[in-house]
Amino acid sequence: MRNIIIVVCMCLAFAKAEATILQNYRQHTVAQGETIYTLTQKYKVTSKQLLELNPDLSSGLRYGQVLLIPAQNKVLTQRRIKKYKKHRVRRKETLYSLAKKYEITELDIKEANKELYSNPLKKGDRIQIPVFEEVELTVVEPNKEEVPAIEVPLEDGKYKVKQGEGMYGIATKFGIKVLDLKKLNPNIGDLKPGMVLNVPKSNAVQNEGELIGQDGNDTQIDNQKLIEYTIPKKMGMYSLKKLTGISEDSLIQWNPKLKDGLKEGMKIIYPNPNYGKEVVKVPTKVNSNKIASLVDSLNNFERQRLAIMLPFSLQKIDGENTDRDNLKQDRAMRIALDFYSGVKIAIDSANTMGIPVDHDIFDTQKSLQATKNILDATDFADYNTVIGPLISTNVVETAKELKSFNTPVVSPLTSTDVRLYRNLFQARPEEEVLKNKLKEYLIEYAKGKNVIIVTDNNNQELKNEFTTILPAANVLVPNAKKNYIFSIEYIKQLKPDVENVIVLAVDNVGFITDAVTNYSAKTDTHKITMFGLGNYEEMELSNIRLSKLNYVFPQMFKESVDTNSFIEKYYSIHQITPNSYATRGFDITLDIILRQASASDLYESAMKNGKTVMTENKFDYSKKFLAGFYNDAVYLLQYQEDLSIKELDINNLKVDTEE
Repeated sequence: MRNIIIVVCMCLAFAKAEATILQNYRQHTVAQGETIYTLTQKYKVTSKQLLELNPDLSSGLRYGQVLLIPAQNKVLTQRRIKKYKKHRVRRKETLYSLAKKYEITELDIKEANKELYSNPLKKGDRIQIPVFEEVELTVVEPNKEEVPAIEVPLEDGKYKVKQGEGMYGIATKFGIKVLDLKKLNPNIGDLKPGMVLNVPKSNAVQNEGELIGQDGNDTQIDNQKLIEYTIPKKMGMYSLKKLTGISEDSLIQWNPKLKDGLKEGMKIIYPNPNYGKEVVKVPTKVNSNKIASLVDSLNNFERQRLAIMLPFSLQKIDGENTDRDNLKQDRAMRIALDFYSGVKIAIDSANTMGIPVDHDIFDTQKSLQATKNILDATDFADYNTVIGPLISTNVVETAKELKSFNTPVVSPLTSTDVRLYRNLFQARPEEEVLKNKLKEYLIEYAKGKNVIIVTDNNNQELKNEFTTILPAANVLVPNAKKNYIFSIEYIKQLKPDVENVIVLAVDNVGFITDAVTNYSAKTDTHKITMFGLGNYEEMELSNIRLSKLNYVFPQMFKESVDTNSFIEKYYSIHQITPNSYATRGFDITLDIILRQASASDLYESAMKNGKTVMTENKFDYSKKFLAGFYNDAVYLLQYQEDLSIKELDINNLKVDTEE
């Protein structure tokens, strides 16, 4: 019995000793917009220390994530409790103030007083304050004044591990996730200095043969280790990461000034992925504000051959069902037929101008497998350009298969969020382009006016986007429980003596219809201009109300009102006026034909000719680094008193503002 008691006492003694060693760390909840770099700067720690305490960081930083942060910077300590102080809590004292007073963490206090994990600190509580004895272990931190040395791989696809490097740091350096790096090195355990890893090959960079910036800020560098790049107007960190191909933290490591944000005209540097390789120079893109007249610059009258890939779904037509029955049932088929009706007129128009064009049609049947079958069975080497397919997955598959031929593939109606292949032209502007066009105009227009932003509790991201660019605005925040804005809240912020600018930072049908209804009712006594992200046709809002509100919105096309040669030609053939799909088929096809007739190919024309304006659509293709071409041209439209819709020009607005 005595021996049992001795053993139990020894176990308790060891347990007590173990319990007196507390780690020196604090907790941090990740806020919106924080990065690993900003956390290392805030808490004076290294990214390696963060990763050691938070292994989940290897898969990225998440909003709301709770992290453990080392409490000190230049020293790591093994914290053994030497003794406890007694402390009686006074009025207004908090865990934060006590931790600051005794130079420990709130977590240290909670560990010494377990009841504080579930109960709040109260006046009169008697608690224990741990006193630590510390053994210092110096941590060598990188010299922030020195520019890091460039890592040149032993050979393409290989990388030698440096002292202190981990999987996360190497994965970040090559712009991939830790999981992807592990897949490339399945038999690698713990990393050691000098170990050679498999990393992504840079042949994609070599194939691009170019380093192209945005808005004319192209940097041609043949054999230099670093690229110097000038930040253009309106560029954000997301665009800069896509351009350079490296992470935000790496960009800030190379350019510490970036932690204060991107500014127009700022010069930065980043590693040249083409270092040591032959780089093919390409023509610089012209000023995108200038509208190109392709008809006046025709110089290439060689015969063109186009491939038209559309979901006609001909396999559905049989003896039992008529074409009309199929058209009623299949929306994609209707769109394909309308689109192709415009394509045919564009080709006829080109032939009339002396540009010989042949075309072949391929039925993709809305099927990825059918698309693959077409690609396997057809030699596309002799085609100048492929228009289609309509569905984004089929478009990406087509571009992937035809990139070896360097054949341009134009996606006419859909956009994809995957990185485009270098031969893929996305003719439909991305939603972000539309939104940025509205923001750019709104920033200038709202100056000196009473701005009211309508928000939705369920879409904080959209709210933050507009409150950031309009910091002085009145923000209508819905009731927290019901997520609803009462009618009185809409109108009580209005001012009768100045123009009121209403911004719909919402995508909820209820908020949009309520805002339009409430504000349009006040237009007799107040001057109001409303801004939104779409024409909201599906909501069937009254055009009269939108006209009263001088409603402004971005759109990829402007509906043609006046009769033109295309409408007349279309009507003479089909006895109806063309819808938006037929017009888009005409605009995209004729734009491609004219571009190819005014340059050696579509690639050169995209860089040389810049923006074009067709019947209802604009095209201004920008080449993105290590990706394809994106159409950045959109319309900003406004309802007029007579219910017509007018295009707005931000350049004219800036002139008026300055005057």
